[in-house]
Amino acid sequence: GKWTRKSGLAQKLLNTRATYQHLLPTNSTGLTQPQSSNSYTNGIIAEAVNVISLEALFGLIRLNVILRGDAIPLSLEEREVCEDIATSKAKDKGVENKVGKLSPLTVRAKFDPPRLVFGRRGKILNLNLGPRSSVVLDTTYCDDSIRIGKGGTSGTKFLFRQISPSLDADVERANEFRPLLVRQPLRKSKALVILGSMLGWGIQSAVKGRARVLGISISTISALLGAVVVFSSGGIEDDDD
Repeated sequence: GKWTRKSGLAQKLLNTRATYQHLLPTNSTGLTQPQSSNSYTNGIIAEAVNVISLEALFGLIRLNVILRGDAIPLSLEEREVCEDIATSKAKDKGVENKVGKLSPLTVRAKFDPPRLVFGRRGKILNLNLGPRSSVVLDTTYCDDSIRIGKGGTSGTKFLFRQISPSLDADVERANEFRPLLVRQPLRKSKALVILGSMLGWGIQSAVKGRARVLGISISTISALLGAVVVFSSGGIEDDDD
């Protein structure tokens, strides 16, 4: 995606610390929204939380991008519609159809707006960006160690490795998103004020020579985040990339 692409601006300023996809019991975070007036979960079978953790200056600067959504299984008819769309797209582009047949494990993940969190505890900046989005995902293989996913309209393959419960440090890192996600997100206007203050402090520090490297990093990253806040269109790219 845009946050982890090696040629992207984010990866030129920040290093990828960790990436996770959590599949949790329904409404584990308490953030599931009603899908209809008749049922609270309306067919939701799991909660999905994607996390990208980025850092700079040996971990002094931390940025997390969190995408939370609800997984709803697709019926046979819905899967066939997705297959037809994939076939049509591949034919139009003159490429191989990588989607093929979708299994009964196929779900549509309906995601909330991406959550952008600056700082280890999210006290500095915590806000939602962009619109809600959805993506179709299939699971082609799953055991106790790995899971192989497939984009339901692109056919892109994803390999996920389960963290061993015995690795306490890894489990703790994987669950860092929980307190960040339950924090009340800021309004966009307030977030821009905070980023403006960070930008000013960073420029001042860089010019006066006090913590020059930190100042340059803070000013650059705050400017980047400000642009993201103003122009962001969401966290899911087209064709399940």
